[in-house]
Amino acid sequence: MKQKIILTIIFLLYLLIIIRVSDLSVINHKLYTNLANNNIHKKIHIKPIRGVIYDTNHNPIAYNELRFALLIKPHLKDVELNKTINFINNYIKIDKNKIFQDYKKQNSWYNHQYINMIDYIKYNDIYSYFPILIQNKNIKIESDYLRIYPQKEILSHILGYVGKANQKQIYQNPQLKYIKITGKSGIEKEYNKELTGKLGYINVIVNAKNKIIKKINKVKPSTHNLTLNIDVNLQKFIFNLFKKSHKKGTIIVMDTKGRIISMVNYPSYNNNLFVKGISVKEWQKLIHNNFKPFLNKAIAGLYPPGSVVKPAIGLVAIASGKISPYKKLWCPGYIEIGNRKFRDWRAAGHGWTDIFKAIKRSADTYFYQIGLLLGIDYISENLKKMGFGKKTGIDLPNERSGIIPNKKWKLKRYHQNWFIGETLNSAIGQGYVLVTPLQVAVNTALMATGKLPIPQIIKSIDTKIIMPKQKDVLTNKEKKLLPIIRKGMWEVCNSPGGTATNHIKIPYFQIAGKTGTAQVHSIPQDVKKRKKEDELAYWKRSHAWLTTYGPYRHPKFVVTAMIEHGGHGGSAAGLIISKIYKKLVELHYIKVK
Repeated sequence: MKQKIILTIIFLLYLLIIIRVSDLSVINHKLYTNLANNNIHKKIHIKPIRGVIYDTNHNPIAYNELRFALLIKPHLKDVELNKTINFINNYIKIDKNKIFQDYKKQNSWYNHQYINMIDYIKYNDIYSYFPILIQNKNIKIESDYLRIYPQKEILSHILGYVGKANQKQIYQNPQLKYIKITGKSGIEKEYNKELTGKLGYINVIVNAKNKIIKKINKVKPSTHNLTLNIDVNLQKFIFNLFKKSHKKGTIIVMDTKGRIISMVNYPSYNNNLFVKGISVKEWQKLIHNNFKPFLNKAIAGLYPPGSVVKPAIGLVAIASGKISPYKKLWCPGYIEIGNRKFRDWRAAGHGWTDIFKAIKRSADTYFYQIGLLLGIDYISENLKKMGFGKKTGIDLPNERSGIIPNKKWKLKRYHQNWFIGETLNSAIGQGYVLVTPLQVAVNTALMATGKLPIPQIIKSIDTKIIMPKQKDVLTNKEKKLLPIIRKGMWEVCNSPGGTATNHIKIPYFQIAGKTGTAQVHSIPQDVKKRKKEDELAYWKRSHAWLTTYGPYRHPKFVVTAMIEHGGHGGSAAGLIISKIYKKLVELHYIKVK
């Protein structure tokens, strides 16, 4: 019996040995072969150099300068760490306490990579000491690149900036573990994938001491360069117009197909501040500035549009069939609803007024009556169709939609019913109505050409041209009626009594447009005589709008200006817009005979 038990045990042991050998040599042969290969094969990653961004004339507006990063070996004890830090300080002046603390924060037994301690060391600051520093086994020096924005605040809202990738971004894109830098705003963020490119690598064989004994293959990193529609010369010119005039706001210059050749926000900020990491003091200064230099006003600033929506509402009205463009409405200085008077900007009113005169003189009372005729839901539906109250689709992040209200919107937001007086306010671009300046520019292009463009900053990726797109949003009837609206907009800038006529000075050709004076401060009913805009405190003055297209007969460009608390649109922006059209001729965007 004992002999049988012993033989059974021996048999089972042999069986286990046979099974294990079979597992190693047959069943999991491939697995263990791969594990063995991993002990001798190694992949060395090669960082791509971030793509360069050019303006339309191929001027570099975001590029990279060679720098160096200094890293320290992980798992050093305090004595050796201090010795290493002192050694570095002999050649590169550093804050020793800060380096010590930063190392302690980043050091971990789970980390076997050298720890990045100093970024963006200039070549001139390190080249003399490079041979000495790399002899220290605790120190590693790697080449690095610093993103440079030579135009600083002039292009900051368009380009945005790069910064160190956080853990969430690295999780979403694991190659950022090696690249470390990613786009945080603007074009840098919108086209981050193209600008970042792909890691390269070298497959090598190493020995037990991690020494490379053979290179197997190499794959080069890849990246893409971008060219924008933006013209730096025009961008500088408009920025300086703002600077010299001490005005605040935004100006957009866009061709009628949607190419943005200039988008200036003033005041602005220097995007180079963010590349190395902005200080708390500088950040607080930016975000607490009342003029909001960090905000891209063109796409994310929300403003009451005032009268610049009147051409679109006028088109909606005459296309509805409820009113003829030639029918004249009586326009005194107000319209009365219940016990409230809705006043016209002109106390004496405008007398008998048709659509041409209503746009030319910006007659509030005419559009009050249009509002009553159409109703808020009909107005809202058609304004949204024409580019208001929704994102334009521009290739920049953080665009806002704005608000074109209706009955359902108010009920959902405020749990209140809609009042007739709110329809009147909406019909002149006041009340709940909020738009972005870019929406106004896009709608102006629609009035000029009959097509709604999708605005576009990018011109090409490498050599591939990216063509702008337009949407066909108008009915055939609306398209046929557009010349009537255009005639009214022409009279705004050229006819006696037009709200911009005395302020537009362009010798080469005529333009069409619409002014707007958008109130930000309500005027009580018992105030009989309004103060002039320049008599009001700055923050109570109306926003000034002037949106235009030109040349009138053959529209090529839209120029839209929104001057914060500028008062009247014509006087605040007329001269500036005239200078911009002259510059467009000088830069050969518009040809004149």
